[in-house]
Amino acid sequence: MKNEDLMKNPFMTNMKFLQQAQDETEFQRILKILTVPSKSGFYLSRYDLRDIGRTLGVEIPIKERKEMLKDLFIYAKQMEQMKQFLDTIIQFINHRISQYQKITDEYPKSEKFMTSWIKKAKGTIQFLENMKKETDIYKNI
Repeated sequence: MKNEDLMKNPFMTNMKFLQQAQDETEFQRILKILTVPSKSGFYLSRYDLRDIGRTLGVEIPIKERKEMLKDLFIYAKQMEQMKQFLDTIIQFINHRISQYQKITDEYPKSEKFMTSWIKKAKGTIQFLENMKKETDIYKNI
């Protein structure tokens, strides 16, 4: 990139990022939503993912969280357990929400902060509920 182009538009350095974002698939967006706490409202650790895998009857190796989640989605799809997998994630999120509410009860000054996390987590639950409905729709096709 020419220095003259940067002078005209200093945001040109972000063009590579924009190109990558446009190339992102819907599945990659789902993985990002679930692995980025500021988007989902909760943190999903590698050990949480391992435990979720165990509820589905699979032992997945510990590696990058996004890769583990991707493997779990693929496994759930292959074994026709997608609904159970999504329900397990929803249960996990509900557990986190109850922890947030307990923190709010014990430390009232944290309410403003915790409310935003609860709101994001509930939004993620709604997102996953919609995914469950789509799995029902596509299952019959």
